[in-house]
Amino acid sequence: MLAPTHLPADRAARHEAAGEWPGESFSSLLDARAIHAADRVYCIAGSRAGDRTYTFADLKRRADRMAVALAALGVRPGDVVSYQLPNWFEAVALACAVDRVGAVQNPIITIYRDREVGFACRQARARVLVVPGVVRGFDHRELARTVQREAADLEHVLTLRADPLPGQRTLESLEDEPRAPLGPSPLGPHDVSFVLYTSGTTADPKGVLHTASTLGGLNWAQRAIFGVSGDERSLLQFPLMHMGGMAMFVRALLHNGTSTVFMDAFDPELAIELIERWQVTSAGGPPAILQAMLAAPTFATEKLRSVRASGSGAADVSPDLIRSVSERFACLAYRSYGMTECPMATSARPGDSEEKCFETDGRPSPGCTVRAVDDAGRPVAAGVEGELELYGPQVCVGYLDPALNVAFTHDGFVRSGDLGVIDAEGFVRITGRRKDVIIRKGENLSAKSIEDDLAAHPKVVEVAVVGVPDRESGERVCACVVLRPDAGGLTLPEVRDFMRARGVMMQKIPEQLELMPELPRNATGKVRKDVLRARLRSG
Repeated sequence: MLAPTHLPADRAARHEAAGEWPGESFSSLLDARAIHAADRVYCIAGSRAGDRTYTFADLKRRADRMAVALAALGVRPGDVVSYQLPNWFEAVALACAVDRVGAVQNPIITIYRDREVGFACRQARARVLVVPGVVRGFDHRELARTVQREAADLEHVLTLRADPLPGQRTLESLEDEPRAPLGPSPLGPHDVSFVLYTSGTTADPKGVLHTASTLGGLNWAQRAIFGVSGDERSLLQFPLMHMGGMAMFVRALLHNGTSTVFMDAFDPELAIELIERWQVTSAGGPPAILQAMLAAPTFATEKLRSVRASGSGAADVSPDLIRSVSERFACLAYRSYGMTECPMATSARPGDSEEKCFETDGRPSPGCTVRAVDDAGRPVAAGVEGELELYGPQVCVGYLDPALNVAFTHDGFVRSGDLGVIDAEGFVRITGRRKDVIIRKGENLSAKSIEDDLAAHPKVVEVAVVGVPDRESGERVCACVVLRPDAGGLTLPEVRDFMRARGVMMQKIPEQLELMPELPRNATGKVRKDVLRARLRSG
């Protein structure tokens, strides 16, 4: 069984004393829902072909059948089960089944390919890999066959909703009704139950270790901030296999007993249609998703009248985007900040001023501490930029590769690698990445601060700023821009005039402009700046 690799001795006692730990497992939460709310709708699979609803009883029935299948394969407590599935009801059932048999979950985002999936399966020593068939033109069965040749511990490849290739089997063929009621998960609240890989933009993904208690700590904080109402309904329009999908939708919904609408693949017009049809109350997501909804031809504020809140995180969020969401969704729009190692470390909350919701990433979540430190690790004063270090009940218990645990401080904080400012009221504003700095003539320039200014240009829908090698200045500021459909073009002199009018220092005014149809992104919506730099350098 995987053991926590970084867990200060007093951490469990501190969180348990505060009522934040311990946390319950997926399967125990599902058992409770199946008793007290069996007929309540848990999941709505939304599509243009027609929607389908599933109750908590449906979920338990399918999860128990899948648990029987895993047990028949000889999956034992502590074994790692990897799965790469779309936003399907069956993916939730499989997560509960893996937990039931005491295995460790390793969900993998569907856009990952041989390199990333192979790395995860080899490093985690997965015994089982579950994949779909052809999804959006890509055959995941072929990917699994390639991965299995290089992953020595991968004994079984199972397909779901698809015919298997030679050497593979369908998960459905192994499922069966339990002969007796299934017992609780053998995993304890502080045992590692999840390996979640970061969606790295420059290096190999990092295997982050979470437990029922750390994921439960996130749900505890969410409830403390937003409360829970029985009529809540969320829209899942980003990958279920991501931390946000697993912790905020699967576990939170099991814990709260609320429902969600699943989108197999994001479609802004369908999203608007589903919000109106199912009276969705929460419809947030990464910036690219919210921008696409605002730009959809079918967008109308009256169609979103049921929405009460729309939060955005997982990537750089501009103040102008949140302001637009607030005005056009006519709801509470806010920013939050976190990472796979510490999800939702900060968040705005009901009652915060519009200025704080739009211009900051909120305050530390209940139970969390966020501090800004200088290069020597010393706390800086309010209003001074520093690297953010994070602590709270939702902080992971380490990395699968113990060498990466240098990211933790001696007192249990995780070094984020993000730069930020904490004001006198405790509100946090992300200012950039330590590595996302443009060095021009010896001066460090924050790429994010330039992006925030350019995002306010009326012709710009998306922007990413990178440094391009320059013989004279070391690096020059290059703005990669996606224009609004009716923009009619944009020139570098226009950009310069706009930035001067906003009072931006001369050093931050772009010296190069690249117009692009779209920005390269990873699965969570973060811009792949490494790809942009490579394109610009090769060009």
